[in-house]
Amino acid sequence: MKPSKKELKRNITTAMIREHGEGLIKFFGLDPNLIDPINLCKKLRRLENKAHEITTQLCNGFPELDHDSQEDHIAELEKKLCRIEGKVCYLLESYQRPRQYKNYAIFINHDPRGYALKVDSETIKYFEELGEGFPHKDWGGYGIIAPDLMSDIENEVEWISNNWDELNGDMLPTKHEYECRGFLMPPQITLHRGA
Repeated sequence: MKPSKKELKRNITTAMIREHGEGLIKFFGLDPNLIDPINLCKKLRRLENKAHEITTQLCNGFPELDHDSQEDHIAELEKKLCRIEGKVCYLLESYQRPRQYKNYAIFINHDPRGYALKVDSETIKYFEELGEGFPHKDWGGYGIIAPDLMSDIENEVEWISNNWDELNGDMLPTKHEYECRGFLMPPQITLHRGA
């Protein structure tokens, strides 16, 4: 039975957030028994939104304030960004396993046109050479710690909805992959008991 778009969106949202969280847990060497990937992503996403709001304010400036007041306000916002960065580092390094290379180069991107919470591209490149990929990157090769997955989710919902018949025919392996990822619920097995 074809799932509704609402059901698909709910399943795909949960699955994609879980997959991203599991990718972060693996990349940062966190203990998967101690950290829930969905809760981790939700905490990081809240911190991303706060950091992005602050970097946007810093970019726009404060023309209503006099020079001294601007400097004080900017200094206070920079302190808030430092606290956010510390919280991100704590979440991603608090249960860290020993590694040869521990400097993950987590930083806050001050350009409000992109994501605020990132991992340096050189760090990403270093680990990719070791065979460890980062779950979400931008075009510059920086790791995006807390991406907004909504456009990816919407694309998957539309694709599955538009290709449902093919998924149940020639594309059955793709349907099974989607079931394994949690995008689709596998068919329910009903046991009939004798009278």
